Amino acid sequence: MSSRAPLRARQDAPAVLRLALLALTLWLLCAPAAQAVCTRNNAAQYPFAPLSDGGSAQFWFGRINLASTAIQPVGTMLGSAVASAAEASGINGDTLLWSCDLADAGEIYEVFSTNGDDRVGGFAEIGAQDGLSGFYRTWFPGVALRLTHLRSGKVLSRYYQSSKLETYDVDETNKKILIRARHLSPIKAELARVSDVSPGTGTSNWCPGRPDLRRRTGVPYTCTQPNGYIMLRGPGYNRASNHGDDDGEDHAYRYRFFGAWNGIAFGMRMGASLSAIPSCVVQNVTPEVVFPPVSEEELNQGQTRQADFTLSFRCDEGTGSLPPLVAGTEDNQTAFGIQVSPGALAAARMLGYVNANEGVRYLLSDQYGLDPSVATGVGISLSDAQTHQQMLFLSSSLSGQWMGQSFPSGSSAGWYRLSSPDQSRCPPPIPAAVNQYTVEKRLTATLQKLPGQTVTSGRIFSTAYVIVKVQ
Repeated sequence: MSSRAPLRARQDAPAVLRLALLALTLWLLCAPAAQAVCTRNNAAQYPFAPLSDGGSAQFWFGRINLASTAIQPVGTMLGSAVASAAEASGINGDTLLWSCDLADAGEIYEVFSTNGDDRVGGFAEIGAQDGLSGFYRTWFPGVALRLTHLRSGKVLSRYYQSSKLETYDVDETNKKILIRARHLSPIKAELARVSDVSPGTGTSNWCPGRPDLRRRTGVPYTCTQPNGYIMLRGPGYNRASNHGDDDGEDHAYRYRFFGAWNGIAFGMRMGASLSAIPSCVVQNVTPEVVFPPVSEEELNQGQTRQADFTLSFRCDEGTGSLPPLVAGTEDNQTAFGIQVSPGALAAARMLGYVNANEGVRYLLSDQYGLDPSVATGVGISLSDAQTHQQMLFLSSSLSGQWMGQSFPSGSSAGWYRLSSPDQSRCPPPIPAAVNQYTVEKRLTATLQKLPGQTVTSGRIFSTAYVIVKVQ
């Protein structure tokens, strides 16, 4: 708020001057203040669909499997995914969502929350009792979801929060700020196993029923209720105009943004499936793979450096009513792969090292082509240390065919059968209902010159993730 000091006439000034100053003071106090305004774009270009239950931007988790609690106890992370507003139905990254006056800069906020009124959309933070803050009930029993606004790092809750919007386009001619779908923060989603498998309650329940955990094949997430929302707050487009909601208000009882078509929905609809069959988890991995020194000249001459590393998995055997674990890359079988980082994937795509089935030939540095201190023209290939079979890296943890979608699978995508002739069986911890065994895989990483590239000196730092899952 700006302060305004009233004009005062000197006591010894002529009466006419005092009257003139008084008139000026009254005019300043009564003149209407300039009002900056944000407005929603027209409904033809920015329809209601992105906010609707069936139009949410999807979190593509793929198959989520609940193995025995002996190898997958409460608190186990089951998957993660990232979605952006541009992926919602009816719009794309360039869709103009809102326009604001240039004077509004610094007064525009993204507002976000879970779908706090719905029983399985974000009403109950069921992970809290297991020490899992921010994890809310989903339509999958025993599976909770945590959403994070990536730009601010804030975890979504039932209670509205906000973050200043710093990215937008500027129309200098018309003195306008243009906010498009690509300017909104991506939302990260994480799934965890929780102890609460009850149906729960909420102030609304648009998805009655729930999947049967006894199913052996993937049950699709057919509930279309979103799990979270992002909306806008700005001058002329906020609670005062009945378009938005204030920080700290409870979404379970307040959702003005929805009636104003002010926002984008995010959800799991058709982006995940759930099964409950014996599988494996990653028990241990070599944390760092360090290569012997090598010079730029040696790499350009075709020399390489190698280092072995080990992956250890703990698996359910399956007894009684549970079928035995089946290792392989077909539907309902357990496979493993090593997924490259997002930065390494982007660089591999640019250089043509990603095949038609999304398998990645070389692991590149996380900041390849972006950080001048990072070496270029060099990458890491993968092979089985025992058979010397060349292997590919994963570009994504999605695989198989389900819910009308087809995702890359098999060795050409970077998925490999999880089996070993040296399976060492171990007694199950009490009160486990299944027997277990461990599987170890020894792999070889080879640092080498990339085909068709020239090596330039610099540091090499790559990150990859070991993935094991039911296909």
